[in-house]
Amino acid sequence: MKILVALASTLLATLAAAAPGDEVEVTAGVVTGLRCALEARDKGDLKLLTSCPPVEAIKGLVVFDVAEKRIYGISSKKVRRSELESAYGGGSIDFTGVEVKVDPKTEVATVDVKEYSVAKRPKPGAFKGCL
Repeated sequence: MKILVALASTLLATLAAAAPGDEVEVTAGVVTGLRCALEARDKGDLKLLTSCPPVEAIKGLVVFDVAEKRIYGISSKKVRRSELESAYGGGSIDFTGVEVKVDPKTEVATVDVKEYSVAKRPKPGAFKGCL
């Protein structure tokens, strides 16, 4: 019985995820490492996104859509890796595009981006707050 419940849960999650060819629009997606994004999605702890160690950026960069709790890989056709790296650790990216594939194991969708804008992470000490 437990196996059937787990199978049904997995099937529902797969059906709820967007399919390749679907239009994607993300506003203020957090740029982070894949491992950190997967842990944040599974545990529901969004602090893991901005506290991701820099070594995870070497392994691969993804965008975590906080509103939808979805993880997107960005194809390198339009967005350069250096632009994503500038937002790693506190910046964000807004983009629209089309899903080209979905990894069935991790449910991470790869997106061909049409339009985008990157908000770089703030420099240390940039915000002084109210005095």
